Amino acid sequence: MADVNKDRFIERLNAIQEKSNPKKRVVHKVREDGLVVEVVKRKRPKLIPVKSIVTAALIFVMLKGFVFAQLGENEYLSRIETLQKGQSPQVLAAFLLDADPATRTMARGLDAVLRGKW
Repeated sequence: MADVNKDRFIERLNAIQEKSNPKKRVVHKVREDGLVVEVVKRKRPKLIPVKSIVTAALIFVMLKGFVFAQLGENEYLSRIETLQKGQSPQVLAAFLLDADPATRTMARGLDAVLRGKW
Protein backbone atom coordinates (compact mmCIF):
# COMPACT_ATOMS: atom_id res chain seq x y z
CA MET A 1 0.00 0.00 0.00
CA ALA A 2 1.45 3.34 -1.10
CA ASP A 3 1.83 6.15 1.38
CA VAL A 4 -0.18 9.16 0.15
CA ASN A 5 1.89 11.66 2.11
CA LYS A 6 5.12 10.27 0.69
CA ASP A 7 3.76 10.53 -2.89
CA ARG A 8 2.68 14.13 -2.31
CA PHE A 9 6.07 14.92 -0.77
CA ILE A 10 7.88 13.52 -3.80
CA GLU A 11 5.65 15.59 -6.11
CA ARG A 12 6.46 18.78 -4.18
CA LEU A 13 10.15 17.91 -4.13
CA ASN A 14 10.17 17.39 -7.90
CA ALA A 15 8.37 20.72 -8.39
CA ILE A 16 10.99 22.52 -6.29
CA GLN A 17 13.83 20.90 -8.21
CA GLU A 18 12.20 21.84 -11.50
CA LYS A 19 11.84 25.47 -10.42
CA SER A 20 15.40 25.66 -9.11
CA ASN A 21 16.93 24.49 -12.38
CA PRO A 22 19.10 27.39 -13.67
CA LYS A 23 18.12 26.62 -17.26
CA LYS A 24 14.50 27.40 -16.46
CA ARG A 25 12.78 30.53 -15.23
CA VAL A 26 9.61 30.94 -13.25
CA VAL A 27 6.96 33.38 -14.46
CA HIS A 28 3.96 34.36 -12.35
CA LYS A 29 0.66 34.35 -14.25
CA VAL A 30 -2.77 35.43 -13.05
CA ARG A 31 -5.50 33.05 -14.09
CA GLU A 32 -9.05 34.12 -14.97
CA ASP A 33 -10.25 33.32 -11.46
CA GLY A 34 -7.59 35.63 -9.93
CA LEU A 35 -5.25 32.94 -8.67
CA VAL A 36 -1.54 33.61 -9.15
CA VAL A 37 0.18 30.56 -10.62
CA GLU A 38 3.87 29.93 -11.17
CA VAL A 39 4.65 28.75 -14.69
CA VAL A 40 8.07 27.28 -15.46
CA LYS A 41 9.59 28.40 -18.76
CA ARG A 42 12.88 27.24 -20.17
CA LYS A 43 15.56 29.82 -20.81
CA ARG A 44 16.56 29.94 -24.44
CA PRO A 45 20.29 29.93 -25.08
CA LYS A 46 21.61 33.04 -26.75
CA LEU A 47 22.71 32.34 -30.28
CA ILE A 48 25.03 35.31 -30.62
CA PRO A 49 27.32 36.35 -27.74
CA VAL A 50 26.84 40.10 -28.20
CA LYS A 51 29.06 41.21 -25.32
CA SER A 52 31.96 39.12 -26.57
CA ILE A 53 31.66 40.46 -30.11
CA VAL A 54 31.49 44.08 -28.92
CA THR A 55 34.47 43.56 -26.60
CA ALA A 56 36.53 41.97 -29.39
CA ALA A 57 35.64 44.83 -31.76
CA LEU A 58 36.62 47.42 -29.15
CA ILE A 59 39.94 45.70 -28.49
CA PHE A 60 40.59 45.50 -32.25
CA VAL A 61 39.91 49.25 -32.70
CA MET A 62 42.16 50.02 -29.74
CA LEU A 63 44.94 47.92 -31.24
CA LYS A 64 44.56 49.66 -34.61
CA GLY A 65 44.60 53.04 -32.85
CA PHE A 66 47.75 52.14 -30.95
CA VAL A 67 49.57 51.05 -34.12
CA PHE A 68 48.30 54.15 -35.95
CA ALA A 69 49.60 56.40 -33.14
CA GLN A 70 52.97 54.63 -33.03
CA LEU A 71 53.63 54.61 -36.78
CA GLY A 72 52.09 57.92 -37.71
CA GLU A 73 49.49 58.56 -40.40
CA ASN A 74 51.77 58.51 -43.46
CA GLU A 75 53.62 55.31 -42.56
CA TYR A 76 50.40 53.52 -41.54
CA LEU A 77 48.63 54.41 -44.79
CA SER A 78 51.64 53.40 -46.88
CA ARG A 79 51.65 49.98 -45.22
CA ILE A 80 47.92 49.61 -45.88
CA GLU A 81 48.50 50.47 -49.56
CA THR A 82 51.20 47.78 -49.69
CA LEU A 83 48.72 45.25 -48.29
CA GLN A 84 46.08 46.27 -50.84
CA LYS A 85 48.42 45.25 -53.68
CA GLY A 86 48.90 41.69 -52.35
CA GLN A 87 46.89 38.48 -52.49
CA SER A 88 43.29 38.17 -51.30
CA PRO A 89 44.11 37.54 -47.60
CA GLN A 90 46.28 40.64 -47.62
CA VAL A 91 43.52 42.67 -49.28
CA LEU A 92 41.11 41.50 -46.57
CA ALA A 93 43.62 42.50 -43.89
CA ALA A 94 44.02 45.90 -45.56
CA PHE A 95 40.23 46.35 -45.51
CA LEU A 96 40.02 45.46 -41.82
CA LEU A 97 43.04 47.55 -40.85
CA ASP A 98 42.07 50.63 -42.88
CA ALA A 99 42.08 53.87 -40.88
CA ASP A 100 38.45 54.58 -40.06
CA PRO A 101 37.21 57.50 -37.90
CA ALA A 102 37.15 55.36 -34.75
CA THR A 103 40.78 54.36 -35.30
CA ARG A 104 41.84 57.96 -35.88
CA THR A 105 40.02 59.14 -32.75
CA MET A 106 41.55 56.34 -30.69
CA ALA A 107 44.99 57.17 -32.12
CA ARG A 108 44.62 60.85 -31.19
CA GLY A 109 43.66 59.90 -27.64
CA LEU A 110 46.47 57.37 -27.29
CA ASP A 111 48.97 59.77 -28.85
CA ALA A 112 48.05 62.41 -26.30
CA VAL A 113 48.47 59.92 -23.46
CA LEU A 114 51.70 58.39 -24.78
CA ARG A 115 53.37 61.68 -25.62
CA GLY A 116 52.12 63.42 -22.46
CA LYS A 117 50.23 66.17 -24.35
CA TRP A 118 47.04 65.94 -22.36
